[in-house]
Amino acid sequence: MKQANLEVLEKRFPHVAEKTKNYNENIVEPIIYELFDKDEIWLQAVKEIVEDSKIIFVYGFGQGLSIADLLEEFPDRWLFIYEPDEASFNKLVCEYDISPLLNHPNLYWISLGNNQIKTLFYLLCSYMQEKLAFIGLRKYLEDEIETLHKIKEEFLSYKDDYTSNKYVENRFRNEWTQNYLYHLHESLTTHSIEKMYGTFKGNTAIIVSSGPSLTEDIDWIRKVSKHALIIAAGSSVQALVKHGIQPHLCVIMDGHEVNNKIFSSDKTLQPTLLFTSSSFYEISERKGENKIYSIMENDQISQYFLQKSKNDILMMPTPTVAGTAIQAAIFLGAEQIVFAGQDLSYPGQKLYSDGVEHLSQDLKIEMLKRAVKQVENVQGGMNFTDASFMSMKESIESLIKYFDHVEFYNSSRLGAVIEGAPFKPIEEIHENLNKAKILQHNLFETWINDHPITVDHEKYMALKEKVEFVLKDVFLIKSEIREIQKLIGTIEGLSRIKPLKCHNMIFDIEEKWGRIVNREWFTPIFESLIPLQLAHFDRMLPAIVVEQNIIIKAGYIREHLGGILTEVETQLPYLESLLVESGKRIDSIQGV
Repeated sequence: MKQANLEVLEKRFPHVAEKTKNYNENIVEPIIYELFDKDEIWLQAVKEIVEDSKIIFVYGFGQGLSIADLLEEFPDRWLFIYEPDEASFNKLVCEYDISPLLNHPNLYWISLGNNQIKTLFYLLCSYMQEKLAFIGLRKYLEDEIETLHKIKEEFLSYKDDYTSNKYVENRFRNEWTQNYLYHLHESLTTHSIEKMYGTFKGNTAIIVSSGPSLTEDIDWIRKVSKHALIIAAGSSVQALVKHGIQPHLCVIMDGHEVNNKIFSSDKTLQPTLLFTSSSFYEISERKGENKIYSIMENDQISQYFLQKSKNDILMMPTPTVAGTAIQAAIFLGAEQIVFAGQDLSYPGQKLYSDGVEHLSQDLKIEMLKRAVKQVENVQGGMNFTDASFMSMKESIESLIKYFDHVEFYNSSRLGAVIEGAPFKPIEEIHENLNKAKILQHNLFETWINDHPITVDHEKYMALKEKVEFVLKDVFLIKSEIREIQKLIGTIEGLSRIKPLKCHNMIFDIEEKWGRIVNREWFTPIFESLIPLQLAHFDRMLPAIVVEQNIIIKAGYIREHLGGILTEVETQLPYLESLLVESGKRIDSIQGV
């Protein structure tokens, strides 16, 4: 029984199979038993919840009896199941043959245990339309209703973040895709943050941001710089160099061209530069030497071309460059992090520290008009702030929770309270560090000079060949798209007069589309280029797949698959131009 179940799990849900195949069958664990007879009262209640939702979230798997009833009752819905009790599910797999149930095409996903629920949330967000039916097995409704409510609240919060991220991705889709591809060659000639992991272990890092508090503390930053790593987060480098302070490291992650203004001066470009794959490519180009490279976790393009995995060090995306600077400090070995100029608000109706001048006066006025929220400051009063700063605050607080082995302090004397980083004046920080070892001013540059890079010929050729392969494949896709579009143009008419022929043609369309979308490079690139359009198509996919009426199904395919094909086709010339330029940059590398 276990072997039959495992075969299906390994094919359809390998993440569940991994947890199950090593389970010891002799362990005495109770199975969550269900009544054998169909639970009509529960099913009736479920019908009222499900209504026209195409996606059903089910809390609990049990013995699978209620799941089988749901699949029978709702043949045109997809089920996403979360079973929190790993032991019960593993025992079930060992003792009962549930392989036919596991093989059901409308049983779309199973997540087992707490560490798999975020993947389930992601898939729900990808496929759900306006409504999501959220139900639980009777046992869980009776015994763990509060837990069920909590899971639903967590999902709704996750959904808000997912939607927000999609709109951000869409807003910057062209810039980010360009930056990802134009930075590829730098991976061959620049040290990665991974190579420097733990290099400065045990040090304190001061993350310097651009808030008004920085003006108050700038002289203390100069004093502290003798004993702590000074890491400038983006635009704050302007204020530091204006006051004659050169940070040990400057971090950039923003992909917009406006950042050119920040680094238009040789002085702001002088410190060692940590740039992410999302950052505006011209800045790192101008920097030339003395720089460090890192890849963003949401940058699937670089990960594909450079053959990176989730085991490599990747920067978690945050809405503020301070989040990138925090991660960099921790990867480098910092065990104490202090925030300076991290106001996350507008104390005294000021936007930035003196010396930060990359935004126009009109834009500053517009930003202040949007600051209608209030947040508690470290002095016990209230500061005006806005939704953007609140999002940044939440992201920093999440990082503090995530890196719970690191001490955090907030020295921004005018700024918002940051949970997990108690306020400590910068002069106290200085006093505590005064006896620490003195750090040489150019310690990053020294390390880079002491570790010269020789371009790896194999990596160079692998990257070059991969870019050339994708470029050729993009050309092939053009004809494949036109072929599918011709078929799509005929199926609605066929659906009314020759439904069987229409059915066969739809199968042919799905097969040809599968050959396009299953290319290894397709999803990384097009989720970057057309994130909202692909997200919309994914949301419609359940309705397309489970629709039984051939006329309606043909209409769905024409509208939604036809639409996404047009979007892909529209982007191909732009993608070709980016790949050609990326290839030229790789070819320009010397010494290979």
